[in-house]
Amino acid sequence: MNSLGWNCRGLGNPRSVRALHNLVQYWAPKLVFLSETKVRKKRMERIKERIGFANGLFVPCHGRSGGLALLWTRETDLEIKSFSNHHIDAVITEENSNFKWRFTGFYGHPQTHLRQKSWDLLDFLQGQSQLPWFCFGDFNEILSMEEKTGGAIRSQGQMDKFREVVNVCGFKDLGYMGPDFTWCNMQTGDSRVYLRLDRAFATCDWINKFGEVRVNHLVDSTSDHCALYVVDPKAPKRSRTRRFHFEAMWTKKEECKDIIKAAWSSASNVNTAEGMAAA
Repeated sequence: MNSLGWNCRGLGNPRSVRALHNLVQYWAPKLVFLSETKVRKKRMERIKERIGFANGLFVPCHGRSGGLALLWTRETDLEIKSFSNHHIDAVITEENSNFKWRFTGFYGHPQTHLRQKSWDLLDFLQGQSQLPWFCFGDFNEILSMEEKTGGAIRSQGQMDKFREVVNVCGFKDLGYMGPDFTWCNMQTGDSRVYLRLDRAFATCDWINKFGEVRVNHLVDSTSDHCALYVVDPKAPKRSRTRRFHFEAMWTKKEECKDIIKAAWSSASNVNTAEGMAAA
């Protein structure tokens, strides 16, 4: 059930599309849930085709904000049940066992005063099915102050309301591997804030079926959010290679010049065919 979830902070920029393409090529997810796409359906359809997915459901943006997308492979048996500006809900049937489970991609309201609408939506979705349930995405909220560093103290009542709906849904946090926080405000010095806004939940019956899954936090410079990659380590792994892409931001590092100089000094003579092959 390899899945990728990412608040991509807009796919109108070709650089962001390339980053998404690289993530898909390297990790080979069967499902991709995107929030904050900030693009219309026609643009998202072209992106779907470019990154190699046969199927997709797109919730268009409003103005310059919002937008969701769920992409899935041809061999994935998926049925859409409902969607809105803040969620996409589906039922997936496993090919070999006919085991049915529920997949929900979720995007919490970014405005604090509307956050209760997100929890009301989760509460409503909880009552729509008794299937084993997996839910991930950007919830725009944390469960405790341990999931935050920098900035002002979070309202306890705000966190408690999130925890309450998590309990109502019967969710267990699937944990993570990688950085502790999934979002950064990109400020400097004392103004910098980190939060764990993106996460994966599941009900106990889902965990009993897919108990070996791992949630990985993947950092990409094109978004202020980490991507979530959820993988079953027991699943067969395909051979994969990742293309190298130079990032202009690396030149801002003091050690960049020395690293490049050392690499050139130790390399073969790249002015010849033999040297190019060796390099």
